[in-house]
Amino acid sequence: MGLMRVNKLIYEGDKYYFESNEFDKNIILIEGDNGTGKSTFCNLIYFALGGEVPIFRRSNNKRHDEITSDSDNYVDLYISINNDNYLLRRYFEDNEITIIPYKRVVEEIYSEDEKTLLGQKVRYVLSKDRTEIYPVYRSKDTYVFSDWILGKLEISVVELFHGYNTFKINISDLMRLIYHDQQPNPEGVYKKPDTNSTYVSDSELVRKAIFELLVGKAYSEYYDSIVEEKKLTREKSLAKEVVSQYTLLADKMRENGEAKNVSFLQKDISDKELQIEKLHEARMAFKRNRSGPSTINQDIESYKSELIDCELNLSRMKQALISALDERYKLNVVRSESASEIKRIEKVIFSHDQLNLFTSDTCPYCLSHVDRAEGHCVCGASIEEEQYERFFYTSKEYKDILKAKIKALSTTKIAYDDCDSDVQEIKKEIESIEKNIVVLREKLKDMLERVDEIVDIESLNNIDDKILQLREDVAKLNRLLEIESKLARFQKDFDLVSSKAKDAELKRKGLEVKAQQDVTSKVNAFSKKYDELMKNTLPDCRSAKITLDNYLPSINDGLYRETSSLVSIRLMYFITLMHLALSDKSVTFPRFLLIDTPETAGIELDNLVNCIHQLEELQNYGEDFQVIISTGLKKYPESLKDNRVLFMPDKQKEHMLLKRKNFTK
Repeated sequence: MGLMRVNKLIYEGDKYYFESNEFDKNIILIEGDNGTGKSTFCNLIYFALGGEVPIFRRSNNKRHDEITSDSDNYVDLYISINNDNYLLRRYFEDNEITIIPYKRVVEEIYSEDEKTLLGQKVRYVLSKDRTEIYPVYRSKDTYVFSDWILGKLEISVVELFHGYNTFKINISDLMRLIYHDQQPNPEGVYKKPDTNSTYVSDSELVRKAIFELLVGKAYSEYYDSIVEEKKLTREKSLAKEVVSQYTLLADKMRENGEAKNVSFLQKDISDKELQIEKLHEARMAFKRNRSGPSTINQDIESYKSELIDCELNLSRMKQALISALDERYKLNVVRSESASEIKRIEKVIFSHDQLNLFTSDTCPYCLSHVDRAEGHCVCGASIEEEQYERFFYTSKEYKDILKAKIKALSTTKIAYDDCDSDVQEIKKEIESIEKNIVVLREKLKDMLERVDEIVDIESLNNIDDKILQLREDVAKLNRLLEIESKLARFQKDFDLVSSKAKDAELKRKGLEVKAQQDVTSKVNAFSKKYDELMKNTLPDCRSAKITLDNYLPSINDGLYRETSSLVSIRLMYFITLMHLALSDKSVTFPRFLLIDTPETAGIELDNLVNCIHQLEELQNYGEDFQVIISTGLKKYPESLKDNRVLFMPDKQKEHMLLKRKNFTK
């Protein structure tokens, strides 16, 4: 259970300023006439907490005159989160919030003779060496102010999946049930979202998530498990695609089609290297047994040996060239096939996005919708549901496949370029060897003309041919071993991530059941208190509750229609959340409410005062909390007058919220 309190508010600009007293009570009352700055006061707090206030933007059609005409202006909000104090500073027309921890120091003021205590003075000592600065608006995976403050409140930063979109919950989203802003016709309980694009941010999925994250930690853990499961599922899909690509590459490199794992390939290489070693020994024995140990014969033998080595090297390099050309050809085939697959998938994505012809409930012949029974095909035959659905993909899934294919194509292109570079290097080396062979043959011919004995190199050539063939085989096996080694490693990674994905799925299912049980009990407790508050504030309310479907109020089983009741319906919803947080320590609601002038929708004064009076019951729990509420003149219970910290009785300059710096009384 977290606790957030606002201790002090300061506005500072070149033209205007405002500084509040210290807020040292659980209920803070702001009383003022219309147009004196009550809503501005609440909006400044919301703005400092990372909220978007359109009228504070110079580019907005409807602007706050004083703030948008001011320069070098900012708001300082001194807050407490649990037992820690922070100054939040946010400049206008800026995308950053500065956070500075501070200590509250109380100084005693004495008379000149230091014998009489005149009073106390409170000052805030900033720890500027621990300053942090975070952006307000999220860009990709950047750490933002919302992540910081939600972490301090021990509320998870969860990511929601809505169709093809992902949406991270921010503090401004949770403020929709913490900041009771002023709405002329408060038909909706939730504060409207900051963004103009409400398709995702104001969806029922997001609204339910806001409620669930505020009423219990179980749902924070549940939403975290969803994010983890989605992440591991994506990793599993990518790992599977890599395994498939390397399996295909290994199959194409095997000439006889016989698949062997790493152990068998290593044994084959070892056997062939042993054969090469024995052939080298036979070659040396052949050279030792030759007759004619004369000097010229030794020279001939030396040239011949060098020539043989060159020819063997030439043969090996030609074989290597053939092998490299073959590998380059195969890689080119894989590259072409991958490119073709990408084009086909792009066409599929385009057709799917444009036409959306087929779904799991569409007849493949007439394309008509079919009310298909679960566990059965459109033809009526029994099928496994998971197996049935795998043939119908969303655009998001097609795009994930496309990304994997593009990544695989990139890998193949790199391999092709490396192979082509090897081909060119081999060709250059072959040319050099051939030139050297011509020179050696001329020298050897000159030597042979000087002796009668004919040099027998036929036997050496036979041995060298066998060595060359074995070396070529070893080279091929080494390339295949490299592929198989990578394939074994990728298969291991795939098996590991598959296991983790399965564990994440099981964990998510378990947490889902736990969260549903938790939220059911919280909804029942909420409805009980909400029913009590609504009956206290609405004369003809017979029953009030919230539903499990969307957590929205249902008054008199949905039959209540009086417009003036909307104020009570919405305000009591927010107050009930505070009751829930104060009575149940597992509730994550931060025990903070900001209420801006709830006198709308034609509510009568007596009913409005009665609604505000319900706040006083919160003090019976004996727990710390904070409610900041602004009201019109004398539109609150008399018992709350001592809680008034700001009074703006009229639109005289000295009574307005924002005061000019050159103003003198």
